[in-house]
Amino acid sequence: IIIAVFWYIIYPIKIVYKWYKYGRDPKTPMGVASSWYDPPTTKSHRKLTPAETGALVDETVDLQDISATIIDLARRGYLKIIEEKKNDFYLEKTKNWKPEELEEFEHVLLRGIFKEKDKLKIKNSQLVDIVSATKSSIYLSLLNEGYFPENPNSIRTFYSIISFLALFSANIPLFLIALIFGRAMPRKTDFGAQSANVAKSLKNFLSSQERQLEFQAKNQIFFERLLPFAVAFGVEKIWAERFKDIALTPPSWYQSYNYGSFNSNSFVHSLNSSFNSVASAATPTSSSTGHSSGFSGGSSGGGGGGGGGGSW
Repeated sequence: IIIAVFWYIIYPIKIVYKWYKYGRDPKTPMGVASSWYDPPTTKSHRKLTPAETGALVDETVDLQDISATIIDLARRGYLKIIEEKKNDFYLEKTKNWKPEELEEFEHVLLRGIFKEKDKLKIKNSQLVDIVSATKSSIYLSLLNEGYFPENPNSIRTFYSIISFLALFSANIPLFLIALIFGRAMPRKTDFGAQSANVAKSLKNFLSSQERQLEFQAKNQIFFERLLPFAVAFGVEKIWAERFKDIALTPPSWYQSYNYGSFNSNSFVHSLNSSFNSVASAATPTSSSTGHSSGFSGGSSGGGGGGGGGGSW
């Protein structure tokens, strides 16, 4: 009877108390700015990658972050995205790399993609394992850099197990509490919360339609440099819209079968199609979590407080 009292009464209360006491992000002296053009930096002054920046905001590594990493690696010259025909995409290796040139998760991703040959069809089923390993490596990177005291994914997994056991034992209150508060339980460190505000400020800039933010250099280099961050935040369509009237040339790292007119909107639309393919190839058919495909499938909203954001 003691076990029953703990399981059905005490433990649900304990989870709520734990979230209130330890699960919320610490308050920071610096708020979120209306615009900021750079990602957060680590304590050693390394700029965070698009994937790390996106995951820092919503505390979730999702397929938007993987897509952003692929685009960023292509932009930096490590691979090329090729559309051989409509909705038929390939990733092609363009140069060798040294592990020390890359973050560990970037090395994991490239090594997985080009393990067997220098060209991989995006719909290849092996992407499931590659994406899973890359996600784990990104979480580890954020943990090692001091943004989180514990791995957010491990915390959510633990409470998912609790919610399953609660449902199995007909403990509906515990099931609901573990499901809701378990997703909100991951928290950032003081450094992580301050850095997340910088990341949210960058997102504000990328997603803003305000006229006073139109002073930024409107050129292709600027558009391409921040595009992976826009993808990670799920605001790439808004970012592309701001460049729709600017003359752009197809980037060297992207090859389309359609050689018609090229602008930022059509380019992002094509990229969106390619990473819908990533989403479909990298999501197990028996997945227990609801993921939606496409760049903007996940919630990247940056409110205050603790708690995991939306997943892809």
